[in-house]
Amino acid sequence: MTSNRRRLMLKMAAAVPLVTAGAATRAQQYPSKPIKIIVPASAGTGIDAVTRFFTEPLAKRLGQSVVAENKPGAGGLLGYTQAARATADGYTLILTGIPLYLLPLFSEVSPPPFDAQKDFAPIARVARVPQAVVVAADSPYKTLGELLEAMKRNPGEITYSSQGPGSSAHLCAVVFNDLSRTQARHIAYKESTMALTDVVGGRITFTCQSSAGMLPLIQAGKVRALGVTNARRWESLPNVPTIAEAGVPGFEVSSQLDFMAPAGTPEPVLQLLSDAISEIAQTPQYKAFCAKQVIEPEIMGAKALPVEVAREAVRWKKIVQVARS
Repeated sequence: MTSNRRRLMLKMAAAVPLVTAGAATRAQQYPSKPIKIIVPASAGTGIDAVTRFFTEPLAKRLGQSVVAENKPGAGGLLGYTQAARATADGYTLILTGIPLYLLPLFSEVSPPPFDAQKDFAPIARVARVPQAVVVAADSPYKTLGELLEAMKRNPGEITYSSQGPGSSAHLCAVVFNDLSRTQARHIAYKESTMALTDVVGGRITFTCQSSAGMLPLIQAGKVRALGVTNARRWESLPNVPTIAEAGVPGFEVSSQLDFMAPAGTPEPVLQLLSDAISEIAQTPQYKAFCAKQVIEPEIMGAKALPVEVAREAVRWKKIVQVARS
């Protein structure tokens, strides 16, 4: 080994502890500026409501302002891509659902803009969000059974909307059609509000959207709920059956809401955020909020969440294979 190469290697070795110490110092100083949480959906959606619930109590615990920034489009792909490319310093977070792990599989860009399991670091899970299959208030379909019969009589003619390929609305309908052995035609929109507007107006037959966004419209009589996607009926809609009860045995779909940061975010920062978010999720105020939004609190910290995320990704990738077949 030459003397120049030996000197270079000694300098590099000496620099490692300094880099590590610098990262530790930055983590200890965290947070020293405002934190942004990207919402990969429109304002007024379920994931938006949950994000905004956390901003104020999280700001109080961390001593810095926390703001939500809506970044809808492409079924959430735009928001997720922005978060994946953000600096890994704990100042850009995102609240994700199932689509995080599936959207790259539907991307028309090659290679996909991000790798969900390599480009994100799990922080904490805070909820499980059920969905509802809804039609227009004046739709001829009064029950889920009637809708199923129409799809069987006219394969591919009945339409359903979503906020993009790989979105929770799209995959919910895929599972619904697969288990009921029916066919419907997918119409993709840029945002969930647009997907829902055409259902309300009768231009699209049905959609499958989150409980937080659906409940006010159902209660206002703007749409009719034919079934809910979780294992038990909603307390706020006791007369609406689960989809399993209404004719599709074994059906159960919900989105898990997980706070994530860009991969490479320092572990002490992730743990600090995980502890703060988990504490908020255990408060009576959050439980009351969840009850009002018809979402189920589900708390999991930064240590356990990566294992669960990997397990769920395998299950949903199998569903994607059905969606793309």
